Amino acid sequence: MHRLLAFVLALALVPVAAGAAPKAQPAAKTPAAAFADLKARYLAGLFRAKPHLASFMGDHAADGKLPDYSPAALKKRAAELAAQQAELAKLSAAGLAADDRIDAEIIADGIGLERLYLAEIKDWEWDPRLYDSFPVYDPRELVAERLGDLMHGEFAPPATRLAALTALLKAVPKLVAQYQKNLKNPPKLYTEYGIKDNAGRIELVKTEVADFIKKTGDAKAQKAAEAARLAALKALGAYQTFLEKDLLKRSNGDWRLGAARYQKKFPLALATRLTPEQAVERAQASLRKSRGELYALAVKLHQQLFPKQPLPGAKATPAEQAAVINRVKAEIGKDHPPADGLVASHAAGIDRMRAFIVKHNLLALPPKDSLHVTATPLFKRGVTSAEYLAPNLLDKAAAFRATYYVDPIDPTWPKDRVESYLRSNSTPQNELTAIHEAYPGHHVQTWYSKQVPNDLRTALWNAPMVEGWAVYGEDLMVGLGWGGAKNDRYRFLTLRGHLVVAQNIILDVKLHTGQMTEEEAVRFMVEEGYQEKATAEKKLIRAKLDTTQLAQYFLGWDEIRELERDVRAKQGKQFTQRGFNEGLITHGSIGVKYLREYLLGAK
Repeated sequence: MHRLLAFVLALALVPVAAGAAPKAQPAAKTPAAAFADLKARYLAGLFRAKPHLASFMGDHAADGKLPDYSPAALKKRAAELAAQQAELAKLSAAGLAADDRIDAEIIADGIGLERLYLAEIKDWEWDPRLYDSFPVYDPRELVAERLGDLMHGEFAPPATRLAALTALLKAVPKLVAQYQKNLKNPPKLYTEYGIKDNAGRIELVKTEVADFIKKTGDAKAQKAAEAARLAALKALGAYQTFLEKDLLKRSNGDWRLGAARYQKKFPLALATRLTPEQAVERAQASLRKSRGELYALAVKLHQQLFPKQPLPGAKATPAEQAAVINRVKAEIGKDHPPADGLVASHAAGIDRMRAFIVKHNLLALPPKDSLHVTATPLFKRGVTSAEYLAPNLLDKAAAFRATYYVDPIDPTWPKDRVESYLRSNSTPQNELTAIHEAYPGHHVQTWYSKQVPNDLRTALWNAPMVEGWAVYGEDLMVGLGWGGAKNDRYRFLTLRGHLVVAQNIILDVKLHTGQMTEEEAVRFMVEEGYQEKATAEKKLIRAKLDTTQLAQYFLGWDEIRELERDVRAKQGKQFTQRGFNEGLITHGSIGVKYLREYLLGAK
């Protein structure tokens, strides 16, 4: 070895003969090639830092891993992002083709947002729910959601999934220990939901996980999995004790994100050029317009539903208008499923929706068997009334499968609260929710997105575009006559939905920047949005447990409607609804500001 080293050093000292050709240097990468390399490294780094995201997207090498919230890991990730941000700035300055330029802007927002989390938001210090609130693709729960996917997934044989489940269970004690060490002063509400969520998580590990282990794999694999399950169960039980006996009594933090951090998060998380203030101004204008349209339709329906009851005159006061709207709303709300039929009510109209879309030539549709409707798992209940999840979008071999979750009635609720909630989730309203979540909403849009060979756009989806498309889809279906003879009732509910989405963004901005109290928020929803009190109270919890999520619906819907107006004006008689629809959702789940370039040819 020493002789070889001496020989190599001697060669290094030999002068190059005059006229000898210098050693060829590798050609510099083109900006496009350099950017492709950076894009791949950025996505690999994101998945390494967030294995729950990687696993959900279909990178199953991450199935047995959990994120590392140690100070050293967080510092390393911050340095990696800073270096990639500097590299991206140089590449962007060098000039990139249109698609790459858009992807570069998406990466820039992703890096900026993650650096904001690492430096300022730090949700691992105040959210004990074992959630990642970084607003990329749902789900953000770190343990139970992934255990469920491993037990019920179809992406690998049961024995392979058992091995990943075992590794994930082995990682739980370390994650729980890091959370327990990092948590400082959470808001009380977060700790209360952390306790509730963890109880559901423990129940899952005690029952479903134990059953899965018993019937999967060979004896050796089962033994290893059971040992890991018991260790995870012990850690989760200790965490539950910590939450209940220690953390809860010292949870005095503010659930508000705060004006400064909210202002920074808003454009990065939502890919919008609007400021929060400009968005609120648009929402308030929409609220006024929709309220006037809703009242005019309520008068028409009131005459049909209550022909013998007088109506206020042309100069009706706001209180008189509210009375008419609420009377019609209450009558529509009487048509609701029983408490134990709420989930089935959401699924009942899906086949008719598919047929309606085909009849009106709106879009091509995903396979009928690609969507499953079921009750929300116990560990996730109590926050949203419905949720759509489509895992494995980056797994090219996996069949397209998605789940539409419906939050069932909480059995602890008193009868009056149950009735209030069911009136708010009437049969027509549940059909509109199914339109939003399934056809032509999230399920169709996600299927189109899966056809786009761009992993970055799939992983860093733009929520305003996704939610805005779903709201737009409700309008589209009802505008074409969904509901038949009762179409006006559906139109009434969509107009009321316009009030809700406008209120959502106003609530999100004003609550988290300290401009609205909790009491004002509930009163705002009930009195100005004509929402049931039980629904308003649940929405308030949702607003407090998240930031910018409620802003997505109005922001994307408003931008899509503006884009449609501009495309219609440009295309004139050449405009087709199907052409516009498919133009929106064939470029991946990207911000509407980028879709303007594709559909209008201008930045």
